[in-house]
Amino acid sequence: MKPPRSAAVRARELLLPRAVEDRLRNWWDGGDQEHPLILATVRRAGMEVPETGDLNRHWLDRDFIIERTMREIDVTDYLGVAVPYHYVDHGSSAMAGVLGCPLVFVDRETIWADPRFQTLDQVLEASLELHSAIYEHITEITRRSVALAPGHHFVAPFALEGMSDLMAALYGGENFMMDLVDRPGDVARAMGRLQALWLQAFAEIQGLIGKSGNPGGIGWVGVWAPGSTFPLQEDVAYSISAEMFRTFLIPHIRAQIAAMDYPFFHVDGTGMIPHVDALLEIGELKAIQWQPGAGHERLDQWYGLLRKILAAGKALQVYARAEEVDALVRNVGADRLLVIVRDSPRDEVLRLAERYPC
Repeated sequence: MKPPRSAAVRARELLLPRAVEDRLRNWWDGGDQEHPLILATVRRAGMEVPETGDLNRHWLDRDFIIERTMREIDVTDYLGVAVPYHYVDHGSSAMAGVLGCPLVFVDRETIWADPRFQTLDQVLEASLELHSAIYEHITEITRRSVALAPGHHFVAPFALEGMSDLMAALYGGENFMMDLVDRPGDVARAMGRLQALWLQAFAEIQGLIGKSGNPGGIGWVGVWAPGSTFPLQEDVAYSISAEMFRTFLIPHIRAQIAAMDYPFFHVDGTGMIPHVDALLEIGELKAIQWQPGAGHERLDQWYGLLRKILAAGKALQVYARAEEVDALVRNVGADRLLVIVRDSPRDEVLRLAERYPC
């Protein structure tokens, strides 16, 4: 007779079923797959989540944020390789806010960061520290979530952004682009300062998250990994040449990759396509997300690019509607492919999860 499983073991298996863990480990390691991995979540019918029209409360009331997030986790069904998780969301410009950029609450989905400075000299001379009010807010939300996380949900770090994103946020995108040409040495020096802060913040947040005792890690994309992970990005890099990308950003991307176990890169928008080759050359980069951007979402436009990423040995994650998945598999194959299904009716998602079982 087998000994009874402990409560901790049962909770772990509910949080991360063995089949899900095995499939995701294999995906990160580039193994063969009979089916693509499907990741989908659906809200249970009739289940409400607390909401507010007060944007200050939505973004700053810590009690409300935790109440809303835990309720959302509890009324969601996780299909395929989806697992419950809390992305500590303070907008995609959160790290810019941590570094002192004024933040504007646009709506319940979006926060904009206004520049803190006007010139590169101000960036170079500034005291850029992590111990700001926004960082304290984000870390406190993380602590509270971690306290509730054991056996219940994973916790994903806030948006740390990329070096080009932070430079553009700190003193304006146009100023940054001009200085890449006129003052490349000073830009490189400023990016070095930001890289050190990025690595410090990532290590501190990972240290907090590790106190949950839950296995592995997760990023805002929602893909569980057997160790630390983060979706790296350089969204502003769509405006620079492939040569500049290699010169200014690849060294920082390599340093970020070295700081985690399962690095993942978020390629956002068609303007990033010229930089894909440089990313594919990084052997340590395990996975790439292709996010083509507004107006370009239809996947059949991108089969060639997707096959190129897969041929380089990278794991690939894309977003798709349920009706696109079969054609996607026929055209690019199932190996190393993970599809996050969204904007599809619940019954279609359920049928898809049955067709491509975990």
